[in-house]
Amino acid sequence: MGHPRPEVRFLKKLLMAALTAGVLRGTVCAHERAVWSIDDHVSVAYRLTDLHYVEPSDTCALAVCTNAPQSRYFDRESGFINGLHASLTGLLLGDRMYARLAYDRVSGNVRYQGYAQNGTPIPNGVSGAIISSYGIRLGAAFPDGVVMAVPFIEYGHHAWRRLIGVGTRQAYEEDYHHDYVALGALIQVALTQRLVGSVYAAAGQTLNPAIAVAALGFSQGLGTAPLVKAGASLDLRLSRWLGLYAAVRYTRFSYGQSAPQESGNLVIMEPQSDTVIADYEGGLRVFF
Repeated sequence: MGHPRPEVRFLKKLLMAALTAGVLRGTVCAHERAVWSIDDHVSVAYRLTDLHYVEPSDTCALAVCTNAPQSRYFDRESGFINGLHASLTGLLLGDRMYARLAYDRVSGNVRYQGYAQNGTPIPNGVSGAIISSYGIRLGAAFPDGVVMAVPFIEYGHHAWRRLIGVGTRQAYEEDYHHDYVALGALIQVALTQRLVGSVYAAAGQTLNPAIAVAALGFSQGLGTAPLVKAGASLDLRLSRWLGLYAAVRYTRFSYGQSAPQESGNLVIMEPQSDTVIADYEGGLRVFF
């Protein structure tokens, strides 16, 4: 049997190359679709929040602070609380606009070390916490093969209700809240046709921060400060309609010191504070 003619060998090689390219292109297209389609969903998840809050005593700039207890911190508390996360995410305007609306609420008791507003130590070392927040994120989607980049702007609101000295006669409630605005970027990568990884980071500013202590008639604005957010998630698509995901998120912000306010025989002020929150989520996606 003779060897195939050169033009036959060339046609065979050309056919194999075309088939290989078609398979690879089909894989890439499937990966691209995985990135695009993962962002059209409703999510519900369990959230575990690790809260760390401190009021450093060396940051107080008012004379009223000279009567404060001698300690590195006026207040500090930390611990895990839990609750729920819900979000709605979608690609709009021909998959070129990214939009996300999220809401979270967690609650529980955490370890507390500190003092009442009159300087009395809180004896039991426990405070209650209810934290709720919402955020609206809008961005432009730039897909490139199996990767999609989304520069975005985010606006949101954060509220924290503290019940200091749970179960004691000194127990009282403090309410903190602020709005915020941040600029950031989201990167998504299709690892397989069903598995997508995402990371994001954003930096911004708190807006309109304030504190209220109803029992003392105390209500003051707080100083604005920088805010940082970051996170990562992994999505596993189970079917056309359902998927699972896990995420970790990080938030850090500060409150500036308030002005002093007279309340009965007391002069009350809120010192500068720092808050660090780590959130761990696991839940269900419903795609549309």
